[in-house]
Amino acid sequence: MYRLLCLHLTIFLFFTACTEKENINQIEHTNVIIDDNTAPPYDEVTTVQIQNYINKMYIDLIGREPLQQELEDDTDLLKTNNLSLVSRTQLLNQLMSNSLYFDRFFDVYSVAYLSGVGDQEIIGQMYLYGVQQEQAEQMGNYALAQYLQIEIDKLNDLLNTRDDYENGNITINEFMQRFAYNYFYDQINMGSENFVLSCFENFLKRFPTDAEQTAGITMVDGFSSQLLFHDGSTKKEFIEIITTTPGFYEGLTIDIYQQLLARSPDSEEMNDATLLLSEDPDYQAIQQKVMVSAEYAGF
Repeated sequence: MYRLLCLHLTIFLFFTACTEKENINQIEHTNVIIDDNTAPPYDEVTTVQIQNYINKMYIDLIGREPLQQELEDDTDLLKTNNLSLVSRTQLLNQLMSNSLYFDRFFDVYSVAYLSGVGDQEIIGQMYLYGVQQEQAEQMGNYALAQYLQIEIDKLNDLLNTRDDYENGNITINEFMQRFAYNYFYDQINMGSENFVLSCFENFLKRFPTDAEQTAGITMVDGFSSQLLFHDGSTKKEFIEIITTTPGFYEGLTIDIYQQLLARSPDSEEMNDATLLLSEDPDYQAIQQKVMVSAEYAGF
């Protein structure tokens, strides 16, 4: 009787355990249909990722998000071409040929070097100089009138910088020179020492050595000196030397990587970009090289 009771208990526990195990492993599948669900056009890249990439391009290059039609057209372009480097470059060329690109380009460096000075401030200062010049001429102070005309010309160059660069009339070197050779930069960096230090920091991304600082101050003050293996004796010549040295191209490379990737370039990236800029100072070509990369695109 005892054996029979044990046998019944064992069989009961066995079937109970099997039933619990089957319940645990049971999986229910439900078929769901998602409207407009499009398979990723290129490996595992989703439409959302592609559009995030396009948004970044627009914001970085022209300072705004794409319009809905622009977003759709650009998405189709990249999808149709399987996100090829050629199609990415085509999209970048379209954006970089837009006048908004050059407005944005000017504004980025105006904020960095001139505290965001815009056209109205430049025109206003030119007007004040014009009034002072007229008064100087009426008083027979032609030396002052001539000095004021030089300052007006420098501000006029600054005002025309974006158009001149867009039309290919000036290089990236002169584009940057105009940001340092004007009334506003002088006011922000008053005195020869501060001026020299700021130019080294802004354009070369480093501080000058003691010898470089002394030579730079001497040159800015209007005396002959040698800086970075070049002779000069004026503030204008000092700026031209600073913005044509290999260190200047390194500074541009740092700007591009910081603006687009929020990091500094590594040694290989620095060497490649500096070499390209030294041979052909095409700032936009380096921008494109970064913006077609997987790191920037996110895929």
